[in-house]
Amino acid sequence: MDVVAYGEYYNKAMQGIEDMLFQAGNPLSSFKKNLYAEAFQAYLRKYIEVIDAIEKVYVKEDGVDEEWLLKLADHLVEQAAVELERIPKKGKRSEQLVNYNMTLAVYMFPAILEQKGQSAEPLTDCLVEKWNAAFKTSVGKASYEKIESGFQKKLCYITTAVCESQGKADDCYELTLLRDYRDRYLLSTPEGAELVREYYNIAPTIVSRIARSEAPGQVYKEIWRNYLAPCIGMIEEGKPEECRERYMAMVYDLKGRYMA
Repeated sequence: MDVVAYGEYYNKAMQGIEDMLFQAGNPLSSFKKNLYAEAFQAYLRKYIEVIDAIEKVYVKEDGVDEEWLLKLADHLVEQAAVELERIPKKGKRSEQLVNYNMTLAVYMFPAILEQKGQSAEPLTDCLVEKWNAAFKTSVGKASYEKIESGFQKKLCYITTAVCESQGKADDCYELTLLRDYRDRYLLSTPEGAELVREYYNIAPTIVSRIARSEAPGQVYKEIWRNYLAPCIGMIEEGKPEECRERYMAMVYDLKGRYMA
């Protein structure tokens, strides 16, 4: 590759990776079963040339340029810090960080992985590490296929895994009740919607790590006993706010145990 072409790809990648994050808008608005596939494909079409430019700079005739991926990841993290610092109110700043986390987890990382280039896995791994270190978050990565398949289970990753461990069907009473509670109650409030966003960020990684633990069945029994069964009882008793608090406790307990 000649110097001019390299420079063009380099600049396109540096600017483009910013656009992939900062121009995505509200990721939760299209993160729904009937909207996500189309929204993701539109996102991928929009930024496919950026992903291609990243790959062209990364892959050289004599090997790959790991330093380039580190530089690219550092650049994105630094620019995100600048963008967040421009938001004067702490609450709004935290809300924007949650949106960035969601964009990374359900659009940007899956789009990079979808192209299956040599840079895909190392770049997303590098971004995960540097982003979480900089912002004290627990963003994980997942492929588009994994996220889309999750929609077939209505994205209750942890609750679905727990119920499956007990031999319950995907349309069992418990899962149906919890999904309805999520859709009708949690997503109708700002606090609930933020909890759902946090859950989507970390749940796939938590389930994966539980599966690799020594006794996943025992872990799922504890989650059922300590969190899900009480939540179901609270919903049945008409205590949605108490259920939200217990569900929040579950999310942060599992985050501390499996994402630390």
